[in-house]
Formats: sequence, structure tokens, C-alpha cells
Amino acid sequence: MGHRRHKQDTKTFEELTFRERALAMNMTALQFRKQLKAHLRRASAEYRDTDDVLRARLELLESILGDHPKASFRVAIGRAS
Repeated sequence: MGHRRHKQDTKTFEELTFRERALAMNMTALQFRKQLKAHLRRASAEYRDTDDVLRARLELLESILGDHPKASFRVAIGRAS
């Protein structure tokens, strides 16, 4: 039987398996969703232009995704009307 890992004895992202990495990235995306909603609520409460705030966050994500080689598909981010 293997050694039980302690809570503070965690793996680095590089040490995770492909599946563990996918799960970690999904959790990060879900956390970002919560953070974005809270950020937009605060922006609205402070009478900021929420479209500008959202646009800035989208530009950040586009920048992150743009760091990777072109894929054979395209992602379009838009707003439903």
C-alpha cells in the first residue's frame, strides 16, 4: 500500500496526470466564473461600465489563449441578444 499524502504534501501542476490537470483547470475555470460574477456585481455597484469591465476580462482570456499555436477551430465570444 502506498504512502498516504498529507494535505500540505501536494503535487505541482507538472506532477499531475493528464486527467488531474484537466480537473484542476476545470476547477480554476469554475472559480474564475464566480470571481467574474462578483467582479461585475462590484463594478455595477460602483457605477462602472460593466461592458468595459467584461471586455477587459475577455481581452485577458484572449491573450492567454492566443499564446498557443493556432488550432483547427475558432472560438467566438459574443453576447446573445
